[in-house]
Amino acid sequence: MTQSAGRRIRVGVLAGGASAERQISLATGLQIAEHLPTDRYEVVLLDPLALMVSNRALSPERRDQARALAQRSGRVEALTERDRKELPAEFQRQIERAAEALVPATRAIVPNGGDAPIDVAFIALHGPWGEDGTLQGLLDILGIPYVGSGVLASALAMDKVMAKQVMRSAGIEVPRDAVVTRTGYARDPAAAATTARDIGYPVFVKPVRQGSSFGAARVDRPDQLPAAVADALRYDDRALIEERLDGTELTVGVIGGDDDLIALPVIEIVTRRTFFDYKAKYDPAETQEICPARVPDDVARRAQDLALRAHRALGCADLSRTDMIHAGARMPVLEVNTIPGMTSNSLLPKAARVAGIPFGELLDRLIRSAMERGGR
Repeated sequence: MTQSAGRRIRVGVLAGGASAERQISLATGLQIAEHLPTDRYEVVLLDPLALMVSNRALSPERRDQARALAQRSGRVEALTERDRKELPAEFQRQIERAAEALVPATRAIVPNGGDAPIDVAFIALHGPWGEDGTLQGLLDILGIPYVGSGVLASALAMDKVMAKQVMRSAGIEVPRDAVVTRTGYARDPAAAATTARDIGYPVFVKPVRQGSSFGAARVDRPDQLPAAVADALRYDDRALIEERLDGTELTVGVIGGDDDLIALPVIEIVTRRTFFDYKAKYDPAETQEICPARVPDDVARRAQDLALRAHRALGCADLSRTDMIHAGARMPVLEVNTIPGMTSNSLLPKAARVAGIPFGELLDRLIRSAMERGGR
């Protein structure tokens, strides 16, 4: 795609959406919009929730919110009770500012380009209907270039069961686990207890297709399992019971195209909480994110190699972040994020900064890569 001389590239930052991670997405979208170089980019913050007015998979409250957005009702979006309790005040203000700036995606993500056409999309959505390949497919159909992985890689990475199968086939170690379905659990809850006992306590329980640790819990004893499984199944019709490994939690960002992939410096995550849960992820007072990680050089190289292998195995594009545990001789991969947090203080941008790539330059690289690739 070429641009007219002197005209800035019009970027649609897609934020908000319909998942449980809506508010986190808003903060991500606002940070991206505010850090894109203004001499090159004209930015509009687009909310795809406006496209979902008729989607019966949404709750009535979310569909009502979609209608209000599509109609530009001016209704102020309230923070959830959880966000008011667990997110720092500045993060809450970012969410509120983003909500005020939102434009319904129906103005741009339509066959004729709408009245606010964009040159490229920067997807800042987390969770279902944004990170899982569905929106990517729509953008492919409309011929709108976008930052990040395509339909297949997005769908695979979002589904923890499928991602693990792909990584196992590529020789990448992942934690032992078992799947619990909503219907199966209702019919035979004792089977989940047997599964957890066979894996060995403590275990992690989490939804198959969800992020930001929604519905995730560490389970230390059998009596804690029923509540953890029930909570995970609130977010998805499948849950994972996964072995809990003691070790150093590491994460590695990967950026670039197929021929010039770069594994960023390794980050070590040290949280004061039971695990890296929702509050730990977004409240700096709860977690240290140490970059470069305090691990030997050979361990760091091994972690970077794993991140590159996972990125390639799933077919990711532009960026990803791979989480893993260093536990002695073992270093299993926990999951791969195709749309990692992208506020200036998020993990991947933090590692990029250590590598000498400022946040604005990182965003610029990603957009240029998407536009050079064009349609898929």
